Amino acid sequence: MKVSVIVPVYNVEQYIRQCAQSLFSQTWEDMEFIFVDDGSPDRSIAIIQEVLEAYPERKDSTKIVREENKGLPQARMAGLRQATGDYIIHVDSDDWVEPDYISTLAQRALETDADMVYCDFYKEYPNKPHKVCREATFSPPEGHEAIKAMHNSRIRAYMWNKLLRRSLYDLDSLFVPVRSYHEDIVFQSQLLYNAQKCVHVWEPLYHYRRRRTGALTCGKLVRSRRASAQNMLAMYEALPKDRGPLTVCGMDVLMRAGWYCCATMDFKLLASCPDAVRILAEKEDIPNSRVAISKQRYTKFCCKIMQMTIFALWKMKEA
Repeated sequence: MKVSVIVPVYNVEQYIRQCAQSLFSQTWEDMEFIFVDDGSPDRSIAIIQEVLEAYPERKDSTKIVREENKGLPQARMAGLRQATGDYIIHVDSDDWVEPDYISTLAQRALETDADMVYCDFYKEYPNKPHKVCREATFSPPEGHEAIKAMHNSRIRAYMWNKLLRRSLYDLDSLFVPVRSYHEDIVFQSQLLYNAQKCVHVWEPLYHYRRRRTGALTCGKLVRSRRASAQNMLAMYEALPKDRGPLTVCGMDVLMRAGWYCCATMDFKLLASCPDAVRILAEKEDIPNSRVAISKQRYTKFCCKIMQMTIFALWKMKEA
């Protein structure tokens, strides 16, 4: 069974050596490595090539794809277009993995015929010991439950701890997130819709580096919430409402986008999706949502005010 590993690369020369070494040292043999140079201005790609010299057996299975800088979602898509594996996994270029990261996930996929196999991970901090993160005590058995669990924070939506069957990727219909924040959950909401079987490996196999200088997750909260809302609203506008992923998570997507818009007072962004305003203004409380009930009610209140304001402006224009 062949596994494709996709690694977007941008401005990570301080970390990429450890990442590349951990990948080329994998115990699973049938692999391809796709490094996507997202217009990186530093020596990241040169370092990958230096590391590769120490692993001559991996040269034929390593591709370096060069792209203009378009951001993480587009870089992942560039890698996907090159992938030929039976299963696909993504790795962030500032992280690293255990030697049996791929072999453990791939072997479990073979044993169970699962569409998705996912593992636990380590959070790595610069000035304190790492933390083992368990995905959850709840393990969704199939894709629809996994999507709901991601939107309700019962499991994480990270791409890098989930090995997915390649057939789940329909590149012709896949909506690509417009911003590089919370893009994982936009991808996963679509990819897992047709997954029949999901399996959890109760081992931490991935090292997730936290709080590095320049990381997206260290950006300002307002900016990140707005970017997330843009991704959610764009997905809601782009996908059909009567079939596909939105039949599973459409309301969760709208509520999260609505809350982020209201929390950052970006009412212009929310107003760009009138359906969202109308639905959120009328929606009853959603139990077990990632968005707390108090925040849901605040969002509903804001949407009602927006509706009243829009109606008043329309009447004034008519007069």
